[in-house]
Amino acid sequence: MGLNVNCKMSNKAMFLVTGLMLVIFLSACMRSNKPVQFYRLNAGVAMLDAIQMPESTNQAVIGLGPIRIPDYLNRPQMVMAISENQYQLSEEHRWAERLDQNISLALTKFLPSQLGSSRIVRYPWAQRQAIDYQVSIDIIEFHIDALGQSRLTALWLIKRKDQPDLSRRFTYQVSASTTDYEVMVSAQSACLTKLGQDIAVTLKQLIKEGVGN
Repeated sequence: MGLNVNCKMSNKAMFLVTGLMLVIFLSACMRSNKPVQFYRLNAGVAMLDAIQMPESTNQAVIGLGPIRIPDYLNRPQMVMAISENQYQLSEEHRWAERLDQNISLALTKFLPSQLGSSRIVRYPWAQRQAIDYQVSIDIIEFHIDALGQSRLTALWLIKRKDQPDLSRRFTYQVSASTTDYEVMVSAQSACLTKLGQDIAVTLKQLIKEGVGN
């Protein structure tokens, strides 16, 4: 009698364990079958009117890069802060290319409209390439925070021939979303656009001063 009871309890336990494993397996399959969405940043239509420079200033060659990003962003998954010290990585929402390369390409496509010149070279360039102004960027933070704000903080530096380096700190944020990833990417693109505009304004001034000397 006792043996039959124990056998029945063991069978019931095995049934429960098997059922639980099946639920976990099906749940994992459902998650893995969910299509992954891929995104790219862009520096959009300028919020400020581009100022055409004289033809003589258009001859300056701008070297863009290197662009460095922190390790917490150096991954394909999109990153969102859920608290001051905790971040959430999305497996279903990812960058379509390396984030530093995406930022570099977006700024390379955007800056000519602001500078009135297409003489922009992306890092790394050929050793024989002459560069008049090199712009390097260190991204400090670039994510959506827990309040749904897109935040971009960066340090950028302009190196010039026979001139002191010029460094700036950039901080900007715009409203985004905590659930809509397309809105998040649009907000981050707006931050990147603003950074590009700030860099372009400084470059134009430096180039004009260099030509005048």
